[in-house]
Amino acid sequence: MLNAVTQEKQAQADQLRAIVSLAQNYTAATDSVINDELLDELVEQTTPGGSPGTAPISEFAAMELGPLMGCSPARAKTIMFETLNLYHRHPSLWDAVQDLSLDAHRARKAAGKFGILDPETADTVGRAWVTKQHRFSWQGAIDLCDTLIIAADPAIAAAREARQLQDRNVRLWEPYEATVNLTAKLDLLDAKYVNATITQLAGILHAKPEYSRDAADVLRSKALGIMAHPAIALAMLQAALQPHTFGTTQYETASYRSEGGLDEAPVGEGLPIDPETGRVASDPAHCTGHTCGTITINPARLQPRVQIYIHLHPDATAVIENTATIAVATLRELLDGKQIRVTPVLDLNTIPPEHQYRPSRRLREAACLLFPTEAFPYSNRTSRGLDLDHTTAYQQSCRDPQTRLGNLGPFSRRLHRGKTAGFWTCMQPCIGQLVWTSPLGFRYTLDNNGTRRIH
Repeated sequence: MLNAVTQEKQAQADQLRAIVSLAQNYTAATDSVINDELLDELVEQTTPGGSPGTAPISEFAAMELGPLMGCSPARAKTIMFETLNLYHRHPSLWDAVQDLSLDAHRARKAAGKFGILDPETADTVGRAWVTKQHRFSWQGAIDLCDTLIIAADPAIAAAREARQLQDRNVRLWEPYEATVNLTAKLDLLDAKYVNATITQLAGILHAKPEYSRDAADVLRSKALGIMAHPAIALAMLQAALQPHTFGTTQYETASYRSEGGLDEAPVGEGLPIDPETGRVASDPAHCTGHTCGTITINPARLQPRVQIYIHLHPDATAVIENTATIAVATLRELLDGKQIRVTPVLDLNTIPPEHQYRPSRRLREAACLLFPTEAFPYSNRTSRGLDLDHTTAYQQSCRDPQTRLGNLGPFSRRLHRGKTAGFWTCMQPCIGQLVWTSPLGFRYTLDNNGTRRIH
């Protein structure tokens, strides 16, 4: 076992040296594509390789690294950034990795963390970190970085925290068997409020017989989903927290006044209705706190519209675009109770080619269905919103229709530039399949089964 661990550390150290060598020596320009022969906007640019103190690198270096490592260009850029920080700014950490006394992944992550410090301070803090990090778990070692940064330079730490507030976000990622992970970066107080509301709603759900046997974490997950429908969440909180004003049961059935008249909706049996207005009655004298408010229409009508693309297959599976592949039976359960509007199905076999350079909306939609993500090896960028480029360059003088499935792919701007300049070459031998050749000569085929390197 110890021998296997040592071999893994040696392989990681070798990989870091290879990444540094690639970054230092890489250029996308080849003998057949010389920068001097290109238009200014297509000339290969350099970009910072890491924090101050690292050498600049080719803008296309991470695009070459990603497929070699089997990861997206964005992930490859992060790996290269952290590795160059480690090499240029933390010689003591770099040496520790090379003599196998420090795990490469920890060292690389720490080097990225210390990137906000000036090179001299970064190396000093790094040397202090490397003497202590082995006492902690992975997360504990990374948290130690933050502690040392604050101690070394409180002003920079405060500036970093300000930047983190500007980097707040909510993301869905890693779909798996009808579920998906949701992560959010919130400020500390907002996070406390969100957690408190989830706890309240989960407790209300637990009191209902149909949820009483569900695990606490399942109820908290369901509660977060209910928060996506504020009116329903408010009705539940009102009925549970102020029953003397709003009733004692949660969103079963109630009448609500809407623009179209009185609607029957599954949203709150027991909520008192004003006989004169038909609205849910509330007594401001007895309503206190954040659950006050009058719901005047069916909350179901307030739900936001969500457009999803689902591909049904004969093997009883359903592919939810950019989300997951699930069983049709599970899809039926997920859609139960949801308002659904079905849009016409696009038969990709019936999309005609077009003569104009820019594809029509229908052709663009078909191309995005064909390539749900950017048509580049291991890329996970959603194709919708990316440029559609002709895999074989569009020729104004050609009379045959060139804008068609089989000659289009969704590409990001940098990839588009690299392809147009001839650094990366691309062929589409059949509809839905691309063959890429990198500046270093590596070849990859991409289709709906993923990416495969061609040896």
